[in-house]
Order: sequence, then structure tokens, then C-alpha cells
Amino acid sequence: MRRLIQAAAAQSMVLDALQGETFVIALGASVQSPGMLYVFLLKQNFSGGNSVAWGADIRNGTAADPRPFAVTVQSFIADTGGILKANLPGTWS
Repeated sequence: MRRLIQAAAAQSMVLDALQGETFVIALGASVQSPGMLYVFLLKQNFSGGNSVAWGADIRNGTAADPRPFAVTVQSFIADTGGILKANLPGTWS
């Protein structure tokens, strides 16, 4: 069973993967300031093949690179109405 960590968005967040494997970040109330930047580093494990499902309020989020040990970096810029818009996705392994 995967451990689920739920947190409210903050200007600075540290997600501890030792505490859980799935993170639910509540962005609705906190994304009120256009221009705020959110950055996600998605790191595959030794077997790879894991994916991320971006929520409905996230626009143009990139898929996670499925290769073992690959890292996908995705940043979002907050827009009005609680919408996060992708900014320069990148992957490497």
C-alpha cells in the first residue's frame, strides 16, 4: 500500500519521500498570487515506469520520463484563478 501525504501548498515546501510515495498538494487556496513559481522534481526509481497525473488546474504539465533513474523537472507559474501554467519542462537520466 502506498503511503499518501496530504499538504496545503506553501511558498516553500519540502516533500520527504521517506514519509510517503504519493503527495497530494492542495493548491486552490494558496495559488492566489500570479507569478508565484512551483517546481517539481520527479525522480524514477530503479525500475522506472512511474507516471504523474497533473490536476485539472494545471496546464501543459509534462509527462514523467519513464526510464529507470530518470529525473523530470517541471515548473509552473501561477496565473489568476488558481491556474498553474507549465514553464520550461526538462528531463534527463
